[in-house]
Amino acid sequence: MNGSVEGIVGVLFLYLALAGVGLVDVALFRGLTADYITQFRRDERGVLARGLLTVLGAFLLVVLLNVIAQGSPPDIPTRGGMQLLGALVLLLLSLAFLVGYGALAWRLGERVLPAFGVAEPNPGWCVLAASLLILAVVWIPVFGWALGLYWIMLTVGVVMQRLMGSPAEPASDEN
Repeated sequence: MNGSVEGIVGVLFLYLALAGVGLVDVALFRGLTADYITQFRRDERGVLARGLLTVLGAFLLVVLLNVIAQGSPPDIPTRGGMQLLGALVLLLLSLAFLVGYGALAWRLGERVLPAFGVAEPNPGWCVLAASLLILAVVWIPVFGWALGLYWIMLTVGVVMQRLMGSPAEPASDEN
């Protein structure tokens, strides 16, 4: 019984952390978040491809750095440096996810809340609903894991696309 309560509390704290990160993204970086949403709408496949390449490249770099660190003698100071670089790569990848999470949650909430009768969803409610949806879905074996990886790739991809010099084009008033 005590283990199930701890699990529920852990999921609750994870929800609060994700929702908090999303709300901070939307509240403090509204222009950047709106730019990320424009990127999602304009080129979702390109964003996904960039995210896949970024995550795959980071994974391969971390594996390579760990192989180099394991193959070097223990008394060489570069061994710790390689492990530190690997941790830094993972930290930067996590930071990219956190920076783009608000946009993903906002976009997902915009798609989900109209199904519940909300015509004009508020960005805050979008983030809260999407964070709940994300946590509910990623616990499903295989399907949920794949969808969670898809969302991670999209989030990292949109941040990398913006960083690599592909900002969203300004909307034109021509009709």
